[in-house]
Amino acid sequence: MKLQSCPCCRGKAIFADLIIGKGSQRVKMWQVSCTGCGLSTEMDEDKRYVAKRWNLRQEYANLKMWVTLLAALLPASIIISLLLGNLMGISLIS
Repeated sequence: MKLQSCPCCRGKAIFADLIIGKGSQRVKMWQVSCTGCGLSTEMDEDKRYVAKRWNLRQEYANLKMWVTLLAALLPASIIISLLLGNLMGISLIS
C-alpha cells in the first residue's frame, strides 16, 4: 500500500504497528504518522483502512481549500457587482 505525503508538511508517511491489551486480549493496531510534523491517523485493526483514511486527507485538504476560496469570493463578487451597478447608475433601492 502506497502512502501519500503528509498534507500539512509534505513529509514522509510511515506505518506504525502497535500492540494493545494484555494476554489473550492483545490486538495489533495500525496507525499512519508523518515523520516530519507528527500528524497521525486514528488507530485501527485494518491496515488498509488506515492507509485509505491517510490518503484521503490530501483530497479533503484540497476540497477545503476550494470551498474556502469560493466562500471568500462570493461576498467579494456581490460587493463589486453592487459598486459597479452604482457607478453605472443602477440602483436596487427605488
